[in-house]
Order: sequence, then C-alpha cells, then structure tokens
Amino acid sequence: MPNIRFYINKGSKDKDGLVTILAKMTLNYKSYYKKIDKILLRHWNLKQQRVRPNRESESYNRFKEINSTIDQLESNVKDFNNYCNLSKETFTEKHIQELLNGQKIDKLSNVDFKQAFQEFIDNGKNTKAYNTTRNITTIFNYLVAFQKETNYNISLNSIDLQFFDLLVDYSYNSKKIRNNYFAKIIAVLKSFLIWAADRNYYSGNEHLKFKAAEKDITPITLTVDEFKTLYNFNFKSKKHQKVRDIFCFGCLTGLRYSDLQQLRREHIQEDCILKTTQKIKEPVKIPLVNFSRKIIERYQEQPIYVLPRMSNQKFNEYLKIICEDVKLKRPIVIDNFKGNKFTQEAKLLYDVMTAHVARKTFITLSVFMGMKIKVVQEITGITQEKTLRKYLTIADEMKKNEMEDTWGKL
Repeated sequence: MPNIRFYINKGSKDKDGLVTILAKMTLNYKSYYKKIDKILLRHWNLKQQRVRPNRESESYNRFKEINSTIDQLESNVKDFNNYCNLSKETFTEKHIQELLNGQKIDKLSNVDFKQAFQEFIDNGKNTKAYNTTRNITTIFNYLVAFQKETNYNISLNSIDLQFFDLLVDYSYNSKKIRNNYFAKIIAVLKSFLIWAADRNYYSGNEHLKFKAAEKDITPITLTVDEFKTLYNFNFKSKKHQKVRDIFCFGCLTGLRYSDLQQLRREHIQEDCILKTTQKIKEPVKIPLVNFSRKIIERYQEQPIYVLPRMSNQKFNEYLKIICEDVKLKRPIVIDNFKGNKFTQEAKLLYDVMTAHVARKTFITLSVFMGMKIKVVQEITGITQEKTLRKYLTIADEMKKNEMEDTWGKL
C-alpha cells in the first residue's frame, strides 16, 4: 500500500527565501505530488517531517496550521490503507488524487466484521486501560463464538434487529448469561459500530434500536465489624497475611486491584496517595489513615512497590480461603436476571468475595461513616449518580441496623 511522505523542495526557494513543502505518494513506480505550503528552510524538521515553531524574534510561521494539514493528510492515507486491507479493495491512482486533493473517498461496504473489530481493539490499546481492552476482546470472542455456533455470519451489512433477536436467544437460552453481562456486550458492540461509522465501514442505524438495560444488583460489601475482624486477624501464613493486607488497603483507599498492584513508593507523598488511575486516566489524591499507614509500614523493605504483588486470579482464590478462615459466613442472597427469568441464590459471604469487594466496601463504609458524597466521588472517580445510588441504599440499611441494635436494647 502507498504511504505518504513530506519533504522540502530546496530548489523552489523564492525571493523571500521561502521553500515549498511537498507531499509525495508513489504507486506502481509513479509518483504523485501536492504542494502544502511555503516556509523558511530552517523551520523544517527533516526527521519529524513537520514545521518547527518560529523563534520569538520572528514573525509567526503558521506552524500549527501547516502541521494540522500534514497530520490530516497522513491520517486520511493511513485510514484508507487500513480500509483497503480490510475490504480487499485495490488502491488506485484515482484514490491517490482524491486523497491529495482532500476529497472524501466513497468506501464500499464490504469490510470484514472480524478484521474491523480487531482493528477497533488494536486502536483502543493506545487509549484504553489494559483490563478494558481485555474485556472488549472477551466480548469479541463471544461474538465470534456466536457466529460459529449459530452459523450466522455477522457482516457490517447484516447488523439489524433480526441479528439482535438471534443474539438475545443465543445469550439467554443457549449460554444462560445474566442480563448485566448481555448489556455490556451490547454496549461494546454499539461503541464498535460508532467507531466503524466514523471510518465509513458501517452506515446503518439499526443498532440504535438495540435495548439491553442493566439491572440494579445490590453490591456485596463488608460491614464495619467484618472489616475490623479481617484487618486484625492473626494469620499464621505469610501468604494469607499479604492477601489480607492488599484487600484491606483497597477497603481503605477505594483503589481498584490493578491500581493497588501498580502502587509505587513515589506515589506516596505528604501522607497521601497521588496516582493516575489506570481505568479513567485521571489523577486521584487519597489521604492515608492509621490503618493504611500500618499496612505500608509492613512492606517497607520492598524498594519499588508499596504492596505485595500477585495475579488477580490467584488473589481471588486466596481471598475466599482467608475469609472462610476468619469465619465471614454472613448469608448473602445473589439476584440473578437472565432474560425474563429472575432467580435468587443463597451463598455465604466468604464464597462471593473478590478483589472488587474492597472498592465497594470503601464506598459503602465511607458513606455510612459520614464522608461527603463529593469527597467519595473525587477519591473513586465515580461521576454517575446512578452508580453511587445503590451504595447509599446499603449505607442507609446499615444505619437502620445500627439504630435497631443500639436502641432496640432499651
């Protein structure tokens, strides 16, 4: 596929000492050119193929505008190269002329669904957190399995309500997945289609009719007493103690497991955690308290990371074991929504413990103990009121139980 390159035509210097910036594309040993603008020769960065900013003593050389034109041309060529790779369309002289002239190229709608989705995943690796990309990849694999098991070929021309109905039937009746996971599948699919539409791979709008609402499920969290019991428990195993410390530190900071594992010594400043979180790419400032300071002190010999490190999978396995040892056996009712079917399943608390319960516990206990909602949002990065609402309900229920335990004894 032809690429585009930018260079200075040194032989084009005019009476003002300006030289021409040229764009060049080559196809089948024939070269095509476009004049971009004129600049002083010393303003050209040969390696970057961009215009340098002018000196303070010089007149403005329009480097921003010229570089913007170059960036757009380069981006258009790259996008069309990707499109040709996906659709097997041949790059022609007409395409080059249209690209160099800044014209919009009519793209055929025969881009392969799987290749386009893989490009969507690959592009997202530059901007999305690792776990987000991994979750999107899992959903992509789910859609590939749907094609294989149903003999339905997904194409960017066949995404309509008939496809949606088949996916609903496959998800709820064959795979027995929960409503909330199906809602995530549809959310990712819609994001992909918006991305594809921006690149002219997809021109439909049937996906706007896809409805898959999440069901509110009561989050699993620890009570104050359960947290204290776990925090103060004397484990004989060093491994179990480390798992407890990681989990409790999450309860005390609201950090996700990925951020706990990447927490470094330099992130601890002025008795606070100052860190840009992996998921939302925003800095947070979390004050330390005595409970969290003591955990940090236990691992002072670690030169780089604040906490012990282990895989999320292993951590969750050990967490269930230590919570059973601590006798966290409060009965838990799990609500399951699968299509139009609703069931409830009885479990014991230790059996449903995962790393994410730590963050949920931080939110719930912070609200319960009187932390302002705005502060909770700033620490956790949660902006949606809907997300916080379910935690407020749990905190209110805790207060009700505390009142009953206290005043009910009179």
